[in-house]
Amino acid sequence: MSASQERLRSSRATWFAYAGFWFLLACVYMALFVSSGMAFALVLRDTVAAILPNAILGRVSLALARRGPFAPAGRGRQLAILAVAVAAVAVVATLGWLALVAFDGILFNSAVKWPSRTIIAWQTFVNTLIHFVLAGVAYAWQAAEAVREADDRASRADVLRARAELQLLRSQLNPHFVLNMLHALVGLVRRDPARAESALERLGDLLKFGQWVHQSGADFVPLSREWEFVQSYLDLERIRLGDRLCATLTADEEALRVPIPPFALQPLVENAILHAVAPRASGGRVDVSASRSEGWLCLAVSDDGPGTTEAAVAASPRMGLRLLQERLGALYGGRARLTYETLASGGFRVRVDLPDGLTPEAA
Repeated sequence: MSASQERLRSSRATWFAYAGFWFLLACVYMALFVSSGMAFALVLRDTVAAILPNAILGRVSLALARRGPFAPAGRGRQLAILAVAVAAVAVVATLGWLALVAFDGILFNSAVKWPSRTIIAWQTFVNTLIHFVLAGVAYAWQAAEAVREADDRASRADVLRARAELQLLRSQLNPHFVLNMLHALVGLVRRDPARAESALERLGDLLKFGQWVHQSGADFVPLSREWEFVQSYLDLERIRLGDRLCATLTADEEALRVPIPPFALQPLVENAILHAVAPRASGGRVDVSASRSEGWLCLAVSDDGPGTTEAAVAASPRMGLRLLQERLGALYGGRARLTYETLASGGFRVRVDLPDGLTPEAA
């Protein structure tokens, strides 16, 4: 079943449930009126007068409650405003009932016969109770939907994180990558043992980071951790590519403290090296930056390669960028942005914008 068909089915079910609620309430009113000895024609008219305004305005109470669930900050004030609004809707429904009673009197008795104050007070109480019940059900439904969506995003994020970890470990343990690194390290051990030892430590750092994320189950880590991870990755690539790789990293101190999903930056750097540096005999340049401004964290990776298009990225058999986009959508509820740009001066830039004010729960 498609998403549109599912929404249509849900909408129909909601309307049937809403109509069924008022039908049952109308039956209750009719039973009460009949038990009091009223004529059947009058029973029908009084039932319509009591039900119709509430049924029409009930949609308003539902709409007001569906604005929730409210954020923890200021929730009490927002719920108080909701309660006042729903009570006001109930008063309007009571006025609608009185208007229909007056119209009925003029139409059938040529005179308006107002209900007693006791009946008006009772009807006002009943209407208020009805609208608070509707608002409560709608609010509970909305809150349950929000929890379900958050659980779905969390479950999807877990799956995507596991896939990202697996892809990362596979890329790092790819035989081609390992053989190239070992070949480079063999020569480096003879020329510069200290640098070879440092390179092995960097390789260990890569694997330790992936293992830590897997064991901790972390959805977010400080950018500083990912930044160190990227630096280790670039150090290894410099050993493999030598002077062919020129890379710079620039980050604001504030940006390094912002939590981000692990493996959110490294795939962008790997992609730039794979497409813009490694295939070219002359090598290339990769610039990595991180900045924080107006509630957003911006991560950007630029290269001076031949560039590409968003369609080509989507059609690529490599899943790094597409997987990253799915993870960001799951973790940030659609608020994160991943954009591509072919630079006028030549080269390609990938930019990730993350709302830095969101916690994992709020996302």
